[in-house]
Amino acid sequence: MVRVISISDEVYLELSRMKNGKSFTELLKELIDQCERKGDPQKILEFLDTHEALSDESAEKIMDEVKEGRKRSTPRKLS
Repeated sequence: MVRVISISDEVYLELSRMKNGKSFTELLKELIDQCERKGDPQKILEFLDTHEALSDESAEKIMDEVKEGRKRSTPRKLS
């Protein structure tokens, strides 16, 4: 079954840039899989190995987001 969705021109252009010969369906499945496995260290390493290096600015932004996320999260109780 096929579904039609609407996205902004900006998102369309970004997805088009990312797909590298894949269909939009294949790309979206890959992105969803990456999101679902975001905490899996092996998947993170695989993702980093298959993508170009981050700029210093992007790396700094990611680190800032991680720090903010840690501040917002509640500490885990040890059993």
